[in-house]
Amino acid sequence: MPVPPPLDLEDRLGGRGLLYVGVLVLLLGVSFFLKYAFDNAWINETARTVLGALAGVGLIGGGLRFARRDLETFGQALIGAGLAVLYLDVYAALNFYALIDRGAAFVLMVAITAAAAVLADRQRAQALAFIAAGGGFLTPLLVGGDQNAQLMLFTYVALLVIGTMVLSFRHQWLSLNVLSYIGMFITVVAWAARFYTEDQWLRTLLFLTLFVVVFLIILREMRRNPGASARAVSGLLWTAPVFYHLAAVVITAAHPPAIHTYLIAFTAVGLWLTVEPHRPWLRLAILVAAFVPLFGDLTLPDGRSWLLPNLVTITSVVILHVMGLIDRAVRQGERFRGTDHLTVHVAGLGLFALLYELLQPVWPEFRGALAVLVALGAAGLWRFLRGRDQVASLHAGGLALTLIAIGIGVQFDGATAIIGWAAEGLAATWLGVRTRQRAFEIGGLALWLLAAIQMFDSFVGTPAAFTVLVNARTFATAFVVISGYVIAWRLGASNIPEHHRLRVGIHIIASALTLRWLTAEIQSFWEVRYDSPQAYLYEQMLLSLAWGLYGAALIVVGMVRKFAPLRYIGMVVLAASSLKVLVYDLRELGGIFRVIGFLSFGVLLVLVAYLYQNRRARIPQADRAPAAGGGSDHES
Repeated sequence: MPVPPPLDLEDRLGGRGLLYVGVLVLLLGVSFFLKYAFDNAWINETARTVLGALAGVGLIGGGLRFARRDLETFGQALIGAGLAVLYLDVYAALNFYALIDRGAAFVLMVAITAAAAVLADRQRAQALAFIAAGGGFLTPLLVGGDQNAQLMLFTYVALLVIGTMVLSFRHQWLSLNVLSYIGMFITVVAWAARFYTEDQWLRTLLFLTLFVVVFLIILREMRRNPGASARAVSGLLWTAPVFYHLAAVVITAAHPPAIHTYLIAFTAVGLWLTVEPHRPWLRLAILVAAFVPLFGDLTLPDGRSWLLPNLVTITSVVILHVMGLIDRAVRQGERFRGTDHLTVHVAGLGLFALLYELLQPVWPEFRGALAVLVALGAAGLWRFLRGRDQVASLHAGGLALTLIAIGIGVQFDGATAIIGWAAEGLAATWLGVRTRQRAFEIGGLALWLLAAIQMFDSFVGTPAAFTVLVNARTFATAFVVISGYVIAWRLGASNIPEHHRLRVGIHIIASALTLRWLTAEIQSFWEVRYDSPQAYLYEQMLLSLAWGLYGAALIVVGMVRKFAPLRYIGMVVLAASSLKVLVYDLRELGGIFRVIGFLSFGVLLVLVAYLYQNRRARIPQADRAPAAGGGSDHES
C-alpha cells in the first residue's frame, strides 16, 4: 500500500480542522432541534431514546462507508460522534427518563465500549481507542448505584485494563495505557472511599496485585520502544508499583501476619524482576521500601505482639538481598557497583536498627551482643568476597567494624550515633582512598566531621554517676579521636598533596577535641567537690598543667613522627596555656597553688625548649636551610 504524502497546513485546516468543527456544529444543531422538539412535546421520552440510538448507529454506519472510500479521517470522526451519541442516549434513558434499570444500562454501555474497541482495532484509529477506553472507565460512574458490587466492578476494570493493553500492543498506541492507568486509579480510589471495609482486605489486595502485574507487563514492553513518548509513559506507569506497595502495606498492616508474608513476597518478587536488566538503584529502593513498614510496633488490636514473625521477616528481607548480591558475584562473576556497596551498608545497619527496636524491650541486656552478631555476618561476607571482589570485601569489613563500634557504644550506654558516624566515616574514607573513589572520601570525611561536631556538643554538664576517665564520654571521645588519627594516617600514606592538607585539618580537629575532653573531665571531677573551699583552685591549676602537658606531648610526637603540623599545633596549645597562666592564674591563684602551678609549668616549658635545642643539634647543617625557610617535614 502506497504511503500517503504528509499533510500540509492547508490540508490540516481544510481537511481536518473544518471536519471536526463541522461535526461539532452538526451535533449541536441536532441537539438544539431535539431540545426544541422535546420542549414542544413533539416527541415522547421513548421516541427520543429510540431516535438517539438510531442517530448514533446511523453516524457509525455512515462513518464506516466513508472510511471504506479512502476518507478515513472523515469516517472516523463520524464514528466517534456516533459512539458519543450512544453513550449519552443510554445515560439519558437511565437517569433522565428511567426507561431502563442500572443493570441494563451497564450492559448497554459495556456493549458500546466493546463495539468501540472493535471499530478502533479494524479502523486502526487511535482516537476511537481513546473513546472506547474513556467510555469504558466512565461507565461505572455514569451508571452509579449505592450497592457495594466490588467483585463485579473490579472484574470489569481488570478486563478493561487487559483489553486496553492488548489493543495498545497490537497497534503501538502506548499513550492509551496512560488513560487506562488513570481510569483504573480513579475507579479504585472512588470505590474505596465509599465502600471499603476491613473484611474485604484480601480480595482488594488480590485485585490490586492483578492490576500492578498488568502495568508491570506494560512497562516491560516499553523497553522495546526507546522513543520519548515511551519514556514519558513509563515515567507515569512507574508510580503503579509505588502506589501498590503503599496500599498493600496499609491494607495488610491491620492483619498480621499478612503484612509479614507480603513484605517477604514483595522483596523476593522485586529482586527477581530486577535481575535482568540489573537495576541496583531499584533494588536499593526495594530494600528501603521493605524496611520502612517494619519500624514500629506490629501488634494485633488486642495487644498481642508478633515478635517471632517480625524477627523472621526482618532477617528474611536482608538475607534475600544479600543472596541476590552474592548470586551476581558468584554465578555471573560481576563486581559490585557503587549502589550495591550502598545496599550492603543499608542492609547491615538497617538490620541492626530493626532488631534493636524489636528486641530492646524484651532483652535490653542483649543489645551489644546483637550488634556483634550482625557484625559477624558482615565479617563472613567480607571473608566470602575477599578473593572475588576486593572493593566489596572492604565495604563488608568496614560495615563489620562499624557494627562492633556501635555495639560497644550501646552496651555501655555510650554516644551510639556519634560512634556509628565516626566508624562509618573511617570505613568510607579508607575505602575511598583505597579505591580512589572521591565520593567515598568526601562522604567519609563528612561523617567523621559530623561525629566530631556532635562530640563537641556533648561536653555539657556532668553525667550522672560520673567516674573520671572511666565513662561513656571518654570512650566516645577516644573513638572519634583515634578514628580521626587513623583517617589522617591513611590520607598521609596516599602521597597526594590535597590529602596532606586534609590530614592537617583532621589533626587540628582531633587535638581540639582532645583538649576539650581534658577540660571537661577536670571540670566534672571538681564540680561535684565544689563544697570544698579549695576545689576551684585545684581545678584551675590542673587545667593549666593538663593543657601544657598535652601541648608538650603533641610536640614530642611531632618530633618522633617528623610531622611539623603536629608540632605547630602543640605550640599553639602551649601558647594558650602560657597565656592562661600569666593572665588568669597569676590573678586568681594564690599561695601554694600559684607556686606549684608556676613551677610545674615553667619546668614543662624548659623541657620542651631543651627538646627543640637537642633536635636542632642533631639535624645536619645541610638539612637546616629548608626548615629555616618555613618548610614542614613529613612523616617518615
